[in-house]
Amino acid sequence: MTETTEVILAEERESFPLLTRLFSRTKWAKIYSRKMMEAGLPIRGEEFLIFLLFTIVGLASIVAILLKHFAGFLIGGFVGFALPNWALQWRINRRKMLLENQLADALTIISAGLSAGYSFLQSARLAADQLPPPISEELDRVVRLSSLGMPVEQALQIMAERVQSYDYDITVSAILVQLRRGGNLSRILSTVADTIRQRIELRGEIAASTAQARFSGWILMGLPFAVATLVFIINPTWMRLLLDTELGRKMILTGLVMQAMGMLWIRKLLQVEL
Repeated sequence: MTETTEVILAEERESFPLLTRLFSRTKWAKIYSRKMMEAGLPIRGEEFLIFLLFTIVGLASIVAILLKHFAGFLIGGFVGFALPNWALQWRINRRKMLLENQLADALTIISAGLSAGYSFLQSARLAADQLPPPISEELDRVVRLSSLGMPVEQALQIMAERVQSYDYDITVSAILVQLRRGGNLSRILSTVADTIRQRIELRGEIAASTAQARFSGWILMGLPFAVATLVFIINPTWMRLLLDTELGRKMILTGLVMQAMGMLWIRKLLQVEL
């Protein structure tokens, strides 16, 4: 089978081959491909861009028809762009949190395996067999890449780049130093595991202390939209002045900008780096 034939068959398997080729040449395809890896989704960046295009156009058209105004097209397009990206970021954050919470247990198992006389890869395989996803998938990928001839150091660095976590960065750095220079890797991993557990415990205490402030922030962010929806139901003619007049549209835009600035400010105040 020639290379041209393989390309043709690959394009035939695509639902939208023209859009796939078009998006695959953009930098956004690379950005979203990395996001797909971080989220653990088995799709490519250009495929997500196609899905994003359809959601933007679809929601923009629906909202514009319902509101019978051009502003509905802009609102629907923004929602169609924001919702998939928000869901993707939520999945990335959720998977990252699971990986960080499982890392200490994985290091404990690997440390015990090294103390029992296993090699690092054998200990990593042992941890992958005993722990649930997603960390079992990451460790299994490291073992498979190493078995295919890739150096362990490179496989670990790829895992750290894929996870994008400070805990994984310091863990991989500690492992690489010990593998290259020698030393008691079991003791190092045990110490790193204890440190990570303390960080997780501290994060929980901070989250509990800021829970009320975060809840108040969400209430403040959602209150204007709730009031606007209620007034629109009670007196839609009065609310249409905001959409049908130039001053009203400027007031809506100003309110949205101020809401976004307030949300970012509250998030910055409650953000604590560990």
